[in-house]
Amino acid sequence: MPKAITVENLTKSYGQTRAVDDLSFSVEKGAFFGFLGRNGAGKTTTIRMLTGILKPDHGECAIAGVPLRTRTEIAKIIGIVPESRGLYEWMNAVEYLRFFANLYGITGPERTRTIESLLSQVELTASKQVLIAGYSRGMKQRLGLARALINRPQILFLDEPTLGLDPQGQEDIRNLLRKLHARGVTIFLSSHQLHEVSDLCTRITIIHKGKLVADGSLESLRRDANFQESYRIRITGNSPALENSRFLDRIKEEKIEPNLTEIVFRGDAESANELLDLLRNRRIPILDFRAESGNLTDVFLTLTGR
Repeated sequence: MPKAITVENLTKSYGQTRAVDDLSFSVEKGAFFGFLGRNGAGKTTTIRMLTGILKPDHGECAIAGVPLRTRTEIAKIIGIVPESRGLYEWMNAVEYLRFFANLYGITGPERTRTIESLLSQVELTASKQVLIAGYSRGMKQRLGLARALINRPQILFLDEPTLGLDPQGQEDIRNLLRKLHARGVTIFLSSHQLHEVSDLCTRITIIHKGKLVADGSLESLRRDANFQESYRIRITGNSPALENSRFLDRIKEEKIEPNLTEIVFRGDAESANELLDLLRNRRIPILDFRAESGNLTDVFLTLTGR
């Protein structure tokens, strides 16, 4: 599979602080890639180096096979939605997008068609003549995304694209990203909304203190974190009979109502079935049984040391 992004031994320091430390990874063309880390882990610094805003101290990077040092060529094939949007609030949306279209040499009827199409995609057509200063935060987020798409990028970098939005605004952005990904755009997403990353991304990289600590699908990250499958069993009454069983060290009970108890059991499917059989044999009524896996938040906190 062709690589959209290749990073080899990328390093960046600020004084005595090593923000990015010998970082290596790659992103396949057409991937929906999640890039995670705590505050201060080096995510934004990495994105700024990948997009040519910062020069690395050491290491190499290529975007769609083009070396990072070729900044002019890189700019033609990427779009960026930074955490700080930098909108020109004295303009309206049409003026703003026209300004950036001109920078890419998009003029005349093509410029008009491109701007109208983007405003429709981000649902700002009705507000296109309103000054950006009067936009809500969600509208500004969508306009920033339209700006990033003005040059029809092959690769889209997003740093916290749904930060501060209400649930509907977040879902609007996510739906637009799904459509872009379906059209073949490679998406590089950095976000603290871990449920969002889990829902959207097919591949996830986690960095901690500038170093890579995990890389792969959510399932492979669960394995990296040594997450066992867990099961939740709801029973009537309590389960004193389990006190003398071999499952004692793998269960946790929580009484949620006077006559209702929930058991969380960690182990494989075979052991879970044996536990169910034990409950049935001891005539403990089972109301509910379901399997659970560690979610991305659990995995992230485990891999970053919490």
